[in-house]
Amino acid sequence: MANKHGDGLLPIDWEVLLPAGPALANHAGCIVGNTFYVHGGVTRHRGIVPSNKLYDLHLDTLIWNEVRVEGSPHLSHHACVAIDDRYMVLIGGWDGQSRLSSVHVFDTKGRVWCNPVDIGFPEEAGLSSHAALLLDTGNILVVGREGCKRTVEKHGNAYLLRPDFEKMVFEYTKISADSISRSGHTLNTLDNIAFILGGRADDFIEFHKGFNSKEPLGALNSNFIDILRKNVLLPLTSHPNGRKHHISIVGKDCIIMHGGEVFKGKSRTPVSDMLLMIAKPEPSFYKIGNSAVARAAHVCVNIGDRVIFHGGVGWNNVIYGDCYELKLRI
Repeated sequence: MANKHGDGLLPIDWEVLLPAGPALANHAGCIVGNTFYVHGGVTRHRGIVPSNKLYDLHLDTLIWNEVRVEGSPHLSHHACVAIDDRYMVLIGGWDGQSRLSSVHVFDTKGRVWCNPVDIGFPEEAGLSSHAALLLDTGNILVVGREGCKRTVEKHGNAYLLRPDFEKMVFEYTKISADSISRSGHTLNTLDNIAFILGGRADDFIEFHKGFNSKEPLGALNSNFIDILRKNVLLPLTSHPNGRKHHISIVGKDCIIMHGGEVFKGKSRTPVSDMLLMIAKPEPSFYKIGNSAVARAAHVCVNIGDRVIFHGGVGWNNVIYGDCYELKLRI
């Protein structure tokens, strides 16, 4: 649903791709081939009973289908990466009773769910509202939020998760206990640096050197930087307000952020902010404007030439099933 408080024609904004689909929030998704997969999530705002449904959207036909295959797990607030243009890998999440560290794999070629063994994660702990990113090494970087399975006690740690599809074993190795506890943050890499954005009321940005991802650069996101070059945007004098459950999309030397819930004031209504982060020489932030679409807890996929998001929580805390595509207008 469009936001009547949008700033009009922004140099970059969302346009409706598909007005209807499965209404979900706090779900997970990825692109495999030319198909957008989404899994789990909740169908009610602040809901605690996760879905186990899996849907696919073929981008050539724009038709949603429910993938009915036995073994799909009930999960929300989980993370997802696509590997080998075949596997949809789900990491952690909330199963309705506790936080998990377990890994679930949907083989899009064999159309079957696999339940690999996961090792190396602390006992009596799990992951929810965390972030995961496939690295160029083939390992998966997993950053917080680690917590006790049922209580509110939480920690901020980073792990490398090494997949072995032949043995169906995924091994966690803790690489940092210095990460700040976050929830609903995003994770991207630029120039050998992992940037963790949001997920807290303070300490908006955190970064760690030594990581490169497989996030694609294409005709769309390689031109994000032109927004700054061709428009008069003044840098923010401080970091943006703390937020969670937003999305972030990597570009060449920059990251674009959209939406989320801010920690400012009593309202938890999703916002429509479009923000630009420039990485060099030091990270600096610019507000592009207010999008026509306010959304939080949505799922975004980036294939370089196209960026699409699905679902999430909108105005009046309604959960939507629509899809929007990001468009440059410069």
